[in-house]
Amino acid sequence: MFFQSKKDILYFIAIWGTVFIIILGSLFDTEPIVIKIAYYLIGIISIGILIWIWFGTGYKIKDDLLKVQCGPFQWKLNVKEIRKVRKVKSIFTSPALSIDRLDIYYGKYNLIRISPENESEFIDLLLKENPQIQLKYEAYK
Repeated sequence: MFFQSKKDILYFIAIWGTVFIIILGSLFDTEPIVIKIAYYLIGIISIGILIWIWFGTGYKIKDDLLKVQCGPFQWKLNVKEIRKVRKVKSIFTSPALSIDRLDIYYGKYNLIRISPENESEFIDLLLKENPQIQLKYEAYK
């Protein structure tokens, strides 16, 4: 099952504001043609990656794997290796588009932060695959 990332206004402004600034900057550019071409190429690539991240951030649980996708970046975790899930608020970089996140502790020392739109359904599916996962916070019980 695929879970789209929850999206906050903070990340909306950051991603779409950057896209807007790049487009606006290209409209009022008065540099020589060589610099314009470089600016346009970098701008198009940046816009493409930002849009890919906005629409392509999500999480899929299938065949004992949690697949995390954030635009061009991917992680694969074995659900059986997940030890603990904890609810947190964080703005630090991670494959999530919301400050409301889940810390997924897996392996011996690994951690990934994600923000599935439907947290309770996501947690239920994880627990179905691995009932040994510890949940932190009463919201999940």
